Amino acid sequence: MKRINIEGHLFSMFMDYDKYPINILAQLSDDGKIEWLERRMNMIFLDPMRKIYNRNSIAHKELHRQKNRNPMNPMLMMFSLLLNGIEALGSFLTPYNGNGKNARRFNTFMNTYMANWTQIIQVHNEGNRRISEFLWEKYRNGLAHSFAILNAGIDDVPGNELTMIQDDILQIDGWKFFNNLLTAINNMFRDIRNNANSKTIFLQRFHSEYL
Repeated sequence: MKRINIEGHLFSMFMDYDKYPINILAQLSDDGKIEWLERRMNMIFLDPMRKIYNRNSIAHKELHRQKNRNPMNPMLMMFSLLLNGIEALGSFLTPYNGNGKNARRFNTFMNTYMANWTQIIQVHNEGNRRISEFLWEKYRNGLAHSFAILNAGIDDVPGNELTMIQDDILQIDGWKFFNNLLTAINNMFRDIRNNANSKTIFLQRFHSEYL
């Protein structure tokens, strides 16, 4: 297993190995803890997704290849992971208690770092609603609870637009969403490092989950 050096300690980036039997995570400085989580997230989340979202990569081509005459497409799996990842990221931004905290964590991240995906759009039989509301309700919850996007979809959207209405159905551009998410996550970690309040909230969440 490859180890990553952070502040003189060698980490696997897996919590069980880095916490037991000796909790070396607790020996990191505040900035070291931020670096650990950022590098862990890249290892288990963003770097694999970068491969899959690259249409020229072997990973992308392999996952779209027909197997035993059965079609294969990872798009829903990928998008479900992205949206749940956003919910997890939001938990490091604002401390929430009580019911509905998952949606609030998701919306905190979206409103703070992906505001272009919170603009209001009009969809047939849905009225005027924010894109982020659709993403939570029809994409995240639909995939988590029904294994399907509910009355919406994912497609390439021409030009610079993020969404389009096709046959009265909302279509969002998953590739633009992923690229925007990469920028958003970089901005989030920049703020956590440079803003005292953001760092305090991050560390409270980090300590509750990892130490």
